[in-house]
Amino acid sequence: MNKGYVLNGRYEIIGRLGEGGMADVYLAEDLILKRKVAVKLLRLDFRDNPKAKKRFQHEAMAATQLDNPHIVGIYDVDEVEGMQYLVMEFVDGEDLKKYIKDNFPIPYAEVVNIMEQICSAVSEAHRHNIIHRDLKPQNILVDKNGYIKITDFGISRAGTEDTMTQTRSIIGSIHYLSPEQIKGQMATARSDIYSLGIILYEILTGKVPFNGDTAVSIAIKHSQTPMPSVRDFDPRIPQAMENVVLKATAKNPDDRYQTVNEMAADLNTSLDKSRANEPKFTVQPPQNPVDEATRVMPFSPLDDTTASADANPAKREEKPAGTSNDKPKPPKKKRRRRWWIIGGIVGLLLIILAFIMIVSANGKTTVPIVSGTLETEAEAKIKAANLTVGSVKYQSSDKIDRHRVISSSPKEETKVKKGTKVNLVVSSGPRRVRVGNYVGQEYDVVKQKLEDEGFTVHRRNAPSSSFGSGRILQQDFESGKRFNPATKTLTFVVSTGVKRITLKDLTGMTKAQVVSYSNKVEINPTFDYVYSDDQPKGRVVRQSPNANESIQQGSNVAVWISRGPKKDSSDELKSFNVKITIPYLDNSSAASSDSTLNESGISSDAASTDSSSGSNENVVLIYLKDHDHSLSTVYKQMVITKDTQVTLPFKLSGNEVGQYKVVRDGRTIMRDNNVTYDSH
Repeated sequence: MNKGYVLNGRYEIIGRLGEGGMADVYLAEDLILKRKVAVKLLRLDFRDNPKAKKRFQHEAMAATQLDNPHIVGIYDVDEVEGMQYLVMEFVDGEDLKKYIKDNFPIPYAEVVNIMEQICSAVSEAHRHNIIHRDLKPQNILVDKNGYIKITDFGISRAGTEDTMTQTRSIIGSIHYLSPEQIKGQMATARSDIYSLGIILYEILTGKVPFNGDTAVSIAIKHSQTPMPSVRDFDPRIPQAMENVVLKATAKNPDDRYQTVNEMAADLNTSLDKSRANEPKFTVQPPQNPVDEATRVMPFSPLDDTTASADANPAKREEKPAGTSNDKPKPPKKKRRRRWWIIGGIVGLLLIILAFIMIVSANGKTTVPIVSGTLETEAEAKIKAANLTVGSVKYQSSDKIDRHRVISSSPKEETKVKKGTKVNLVVSSGPRRVRVGNYVGQEYDVVKQKLEDEGFTVHRRNAPSSSFGSGRILQQDFESGKRFNPATKTLTFVVSTGVKRITLKDLTGMTKAQVVSYSNKVEINPTFDYVYSDDQPKGRVVRQSPNANESIQQGSNVAVWISRGPKKDSSDELKSFNVKITIPYLDNSSAASSDSTLNESGISSDAASTDSSSGSNENVVLIYLKDHDHSLSTVYKQMVITKDTQVTLPFKLSGNEVGQYKVVRDGRTIMRDNNVTYDSH
């Protein structure tokens, strides 16, 4: 397709991006939405091939089911003049194969980041019961910011489909295929995990683990040869990281990670110091190993060679007369009758055996595949297979949607007697954990407990005369509520206590340096701006309190920053003050009642006492906008225990309009968007 060609009146071809086995990919401009897209067009020699067209359509159907930032999005699917095409998200970058070649060796932290993004996309596909089956670096794109996108779901399948074509040929790229795919068995989620292990191996070493002159030789290595050690290639690779490769690429799927999320979680901690002395991962040998390579074929009930020799006297050996075996020959009729009797007995035995097998087969059925289906649909499938529904247990799951089946017992695709009870485990949705009132408790203890439950915990600091350092002043969530730990972030305001520090000389510092110093020693700077001939623009002119004075941690420090020398009196700033009174909110009664919901190890009485004292303080954030300040940054932070009057200094020039807002305990309680010199 030539440059400038407009496909279907909308997509103008810019140039060719690449060629595949069945399709070509072009860069195009979407003339309606004004954006660059990738257009995948089925090649001319495959347009009359029904299998190629089906695979092409399957890729579109599979990708459109998935909603993940690390999966290439499908925008449009259509056919024009016999040409089938997909319009996809354009990723400005290169595939992972080339990225490894260009950037090898890749830092271990970046390796973890790349694999986490890949695992996120594969986990989303598995959540929709889609197995990719062809995961390899060539199908993983890396944009210029290091962001990962997975593409090419052309040979993906639903979890219940076969893994072979009608000709029983293997599907997928041989360097990344799992042993069970090579043997022609069904591909599962753990087959994709094997491919992810090979990809991780290649990122760490720059090469694939198995190579050979033919595809057959590579396949044999995948099935029989132990995985080479990445630490033999680079001894600096942590053992914990090598263990991820070894477990993901175990020959037996049961020895691998059961889910992609489990692999990602293990990889995420592989660089932790706590795992520095981890032993090498090894697979435990089976208790009763069975050699599947050799199969013994049953013998026929009669040996044809022996039978024919006995039936034809001309072919038997002649024995000399007078020997012990020289007996009178039985008449031919008797011999013939004997073979008829033997044949009849054998035939009768075969008929009885066939009858037993037919009766046995008619009394058995196969447990249907129900994992991932709705509970009602699973029950219908079980009844249709002449089975009965047994117990139904509900279990929380972050991977399986609510009301969908997680597993069955007996397992799917096993032969059982008709009428057997099939027990189901059904998802009740994501796990939800009840949280309590943690005001007054030690932050580190609460943080550990909540992180053990799976929550993300954030901290903000504030001084307090009521609580010692490290105790919780406030929380941004209501106690007694239940949340999903995987998606909920809990934020606490934590007391820094009251300590005294000796103030440093800030003269000559930049504003960023003052902020950095203030965060380190836990003080709250307020900034003002003045003209100065002594300090260049943006540098501190003076401060209050002065340098070397002793102040409490959490106190306010006034800092004046230079505007540079004064140039023109016509643009002189007008200074004025705005006085506001911040109302105090007494939360003691609410905090005391919430304390009964405490889930910590401390007693209820202690929780109530700490809660009531902690709730007597309001954390206040003041935002101010004038000639020198922006409303997007905090001008002043303070803790109040009563109605408090505050003076806000404004400096405005010309037609400038000032603003301020006051946030108390996370809620905006005061705001003025039209502060002018004349109005005050």
